[in-house]
Amino acid sequence: MKPAELKEEFIKLRAEGRSYNAIAEQLHLSKHTCQAWEAELAGEIGELKRAKLAELCESYNIAKEARIRTLGGILEKIDEALAAADFSKMPLDKLLDHKLKYMEMLKDEYSSIKPALKLESPDAKGTVAALNDLLARVRAGEVTAYQAQRELAVLAQLLKAYEQAELKTQLDELTAIVGGRK
Repeated sequence: MKPAELKEEFIKLRAEGRSYNAIAEQLHLSKHTCQAWEAELAGEIGELKRAKLAELCESYNIAKEARIRTLGGILEKIDEALAAADFSKMPLDKLLDHKLKYMEMLKDEYSSIKPALKLESPDAKGTVAALNDLLARVRAGEVTAYQAQRELAVLAQLLKAYEQAELKTQLDELTAIVGGRK
């Protein structure tokens, strides 16, 4: 494999969260090379992580739309069955129970349609603000537990990527200072 191809594969594997040891073994590199490439390619790794997270968010919203359509369709069928029901022969309590359950499920889906990840600025302060917003929406019952977990995972990854970029900047500054003293 050519060096450029190795670096691309390294970026992909690091964006997936693989360890230096696993990457070194898979790509037949030294751990030291992996660490050096991490410093060199941190921006590209972070960008790929963000792209994967954006793709995940997009697929999540599409799946949510499909669940809402399915639940809405089932609720319509229950409404039709209730309207056509011969209540003298049909157990009304069961139909009404199903309707209430599906209405609750549909309400859960609808309540979490609010825009996810209100991220005003892509830095630590903006991410913390988005975390506070998520907490407020959870307390208000505007998001489901599942959506809250997904958003929290995305925000945690954003914070981690920001911290890594910040540490690299600080390391570069220290290296420049130490290099200037020689």
